[in-house]
Amino acid sequence: MRRIRLAVALLAVALAVPLGLLVHRAVQSVALEREQRHRTVAERVFDEMERALSGFLQQEEGRPFDGYADVEPTAPFAIGYFQIGPDGGISVRGRSGADAPARAALLEGAASRLRASDSGRRANGPAQLPGTTVGLAKEGLAQPAAPAAGMKDERQASAYDALRALNKGVAQRAERQQKAKSAVVEAEEKDAFEPAPRRDGNEVVAADKLARAAELSPMTGRALDADRLLLSRTVVHAAQAYRQGVVLDVAGLAAFLRAQALGDGVLASYATVSFATPAGSETAPAADFVYRHRFADPFDDLSARLGLRALPGSGDARYVYALSGGIVLTAVLGLLALYRMVAVAVAFAERRSNFVAAVSHELKTPLTAIRMYGEMLRDGIVPSDAKRQEYYGHITAESERLSRLINNVLEFSRLEKGTRDVALATGPLEPVVREALELVRPHVEAEGFALRVDLDGTLPPVRFERDALLQVLFNLVDNAVKYARDGAERWVLVRAAAAHGGVELAVRDSGPGVAERHLAHVFEPFYRGEPELTRRHKGTGLGLALVRGLVERMGARVGGHNVDGGGFEVTIAFPAASG
Repeated sequence: MRRIRLAVALLAVALAVPLGLLVHRAVQSVALEREQRHRTVAERVFDEMERALSGFLQQEEGRPFDGYADVEPTAPFAIGYFQIGPDGGISVRGRSGADAPARAALLEGAASRLRASDSGRRANGPAQLPGTTVGLAKEGLAQPAAPAAGMKDERQASAYDALRALNKGVAQRAERQQKAKSAVVEAEEKDAFEPAPRRDGNEVVAADKLARAAELSPMTGRALDADRLLLSRTVVHAAQAYRQGVVLDVAGLAAFLRAQALGDGVLASYATVSFATPAGSETAPAADFVYRHRFADPFDDLSARLGLRALPGSGDARYVYALSGGIVLTAVLGLLALYRMVAVAVAFAERRSNFVAAVSHELKTPLTAIRMYGEMLRDGIVPSDAKRQEYYGHITAESERLSRLINNVLEFSRLEKGTRDVALATGPLEPVVREALELVRPHVEAEGFALRVDLDGTLPPVRFERDALLQVLFNLVDNAVKYARDGAERWVLVRAAAAHGGVELAVRDSGPGVAERHLAHVFEPFYRGEPELTRRHKGTGLGLALVRGLVERMGARVGGHNVDGGGFEVTIAFPAASG
């Protein structure tokens, strides 16, 4: 059994190690998938914000040069426009209203700072490329930034890196700004090689050139402070340079971007967005997943933090743990069942082996006695008739013992095969019990035991088979005598009484009883409470197993228990005979 336990333990370890690695890998995969799903959602939200900014930027870059600062802003987050002329003069136009003078002063201040080349940029911004998104760990540390669209990364890009770089809004804006810069460069080169205009009288021959459209550079951006952004462009018109720009309110722009990206949909209830410039302080949303996005030029001084609560259906490691727990439980139960089956099979095989040895010994003992007494009688060496009668008695007793042993083996074999049929008859139990006791009384008294009988004379009729009942009583009485030899008293009690409409038949001995660890096994075939090599009691381990088989065939119930005051008692409950 020790080797079986060791083999099962090694099998359990062999299953536990790969299962543990599998669970660990599954949990990691679920966590990665969950994070990537939320990252994808964050990328889509920021991409929509970039698209909205690209649309606004395209509208602003498309504004004509003439009258730039004469039109009232249409965007709700635009504070107003300004223009710095070649002579340094400033003209502004803000949104009308009660605070118009304050807006005008703000615009003039922004233009003055631009004219003085006060960029207002942060000194130490996050080490993050414009137009990229990074996930923020719970400790607040940013994950490595993904490469921006159109940029090469020396690392080997994964599928998720490629997904993070796929920001359509950034790509379209970068492409448009590149085209604008190329157009300016091309126009400047054309002017450098084009001859100067010829004068014809007081008219300029190249008047159409002087009147052609102004050359516009792409918008550039910078943060004025924590609450305002400045977008500006350089305009070259008639060989003179102008600076034009618009001042944006960060809070209004944030509300605009939030509405464009989230709106009033389901996602809005799971997302929290905050915006900041280098002059302000970033606030981290309280959420399961937090991502920071730095917007592309010319809004690269503006960053946003998106906090996402766990989205429904985004995967959960609890399912992996629950499934793993089910697998572990199934594996443990399977190993226990395997161990139990193997242990039972090995124990049963061992008991069968002991049974063969016991039967061989039990058969050999009476045969040896019969042969010895027979040879002595045959050879005429028994001097007296009294001795001859004694030897005849020994031969008869040993023959009966041998017959009972053989009958038990044959009976149990028929029970195991299912070929033992019983012919039940309804009748009184008392006469058959008395007949059996009279047959076994000589054997009991020869062993020095007293046979006590307590039979109720008014027992109700029950269904039973006479031969089966006789064999049951023979085995029970023989078993009681066998295991009570070491008791202080020597007696066997057989009693029968009416109980629950039927009859309860019991056989009790005066021995020490059965150890608690053996009580649950005494009716199992071939089971013996003593080791085969050191056992003190004779027997094959079939007696009580045969009793149980015959009793159950008669429709009755059998059980055994230790009695207070000493002794072991086997009870047989016969149900009441039906009509």
